[in-house]
Amino acid sequence: MDLHCEMILEQYKQKKPLFIKVKDIALQELNKYVKEFGTIVNSVEGRVKEEKSLAGKLELKGYKYQSIDDITDIVGTRVVTFYNDEVDKFAAKIEQNFDVDWDNSIDKRKMHNIDQFGYMSLHYICRIPKELYYDPENPEINNVRFEIQLRSILQHAWAVVQHDTGYKTDVEIPKEYLRSLSRLSGLLELVDESFCQLRISIDDYRRRVKQVVKNGKFEDIELNGDSYSAYLDNGGFEALNKHIAAIQNMEIEDVSLKAFLRVFKSFGFTTLKQLDDFVKDYSDVAYEFAVRQFSGRDLDIITSAAGPLALCVVYVLSKDMGEKVVKMILDAVYGPRTMNERTAARLTKIGKSMGLIKVGDDSEE
Repeated sequence: MDLHCEMILEQYKQKKPLFIKVKDIALQELNKYVKEFGTIVNSVEGRVKEEKSLAGKLELKGYKYQSIDDITDIVGTRVVTFYNDEVDKFAAKIEQNFDVDWDNSIDKRKMHNIDQFGYMSLHYICRIPKELYYDPENPEINNVRFEIQLRSILQHAWAVVQHDTGYKTDVEIPKEYLRSLSRLSGLLELVDESFCQLRISIDDYRRRVKQVVKNGKFEDIELNGDSYSAYLDNGGFEALNKHIAAIQNMEIEDVSLKAFLRVFKSFGFTTLKQLDDFVKDYSDVAYEFAVRQFSGRDLDIITSAAGPLALCVVYVLSKDMGEKVVKMILDAVYGPRTMNERTAARLTKIGKSMGLIKVGDDSEE
C-alpha cells in the first residue's frame, strides 16, 4: 500500500467513532419507518466497514480517492423487505427525510435491458440532514456520506448467491454458467412479482370479506381465519357476552377467541352462515346455562370467552356428546390443564340440571 492509501486509512481510524454514530442514527431512523408503516421486514442492518476490508479496497483502487470522504460506503445500512413493492415505499421515505446524493445513488433494478436479468437493488448515498439530527459539538456528522441498500428478500437471496459464486463480470465464468445464472435470476424475479401480486389479491379478499360480513351477508362465505376474524370484529359474541355480564353486573375482559375456530370446525361448520345460525339458535339456552354457572358466585369480571364457551358446552351436551367432549373443548381453548377435568364435570352437571342430557347417560360418564 502506498503512502497516499496509508493516509486515507489513518483518516478512517480517526473518524471511526463518527462513522459508528452515523450508522446508529441511520438505523434508528430506518427502524422508525418500519414501525410507521406497520409492516414486517426481513431485516434492518448496518455496519461500518472493517479496517481490513478498507485496506483491501484501497490496494485495488486507492488512486480513485483523494480522502476518506470520497469513499461513500464506509457506513452501510440495508433494509430487506418481504415484497418488492415495499422497496419503493421505503425509497419514498428515504428521499423525503435524508439528503440524497443523486449523482452516486444507483437503482440497479433499472440497469438491465428488457432481455437481461441480474442483481437488483436500490442503492442510495445519503447524508443526515440537520433537521433530522444535529450535534453542535459534532457537526461533521451531517457531512458523512453513507449507503442505504433497499431490496426484497428474493433480491437479497440473488445478491448473496451472486457474491458467493464470484459472478461479477461476463469474463469471470463460462457462458453456460452465465446462462444458468440468468435463468435462475429470471425465475427469482418472476417469483418476487408473483408473491407481491398474491399478497395484493389476499389483502383484497380480506377487505371484501370484511365488507360482506359488515353487511350481514354470510351466505357462501367459507369459515376460515379471515372470515372468522371479520365476524368477531363485527360483533360476533358481543351481545351474548353483555347479556351474561349483566347477570351480576360483571365487567368483560377481552381475550383472544381464535382457539374457538378449531372447535367450530370440529362441529362440522364450514360456512359463516352455519356459525351465525348456531349463535342465534343456541344463545338463549347458553344464557340460561350462564345464569346457573355464574349466579351466586362472587365474580366481578368474566372474559369474552364466556359466551362462546357456553354456546359450545350447551351444543355438545344437547347432542349427547358428553363430558369427555366438554373437556376436549376446554383443552382446545385453554390448553391442557389439570383443572379442565373438574371444570368439565361441573359444566356437565349444570347441563344435567337444565335437562340438556339424561341423568345417567353413559355418554358423559
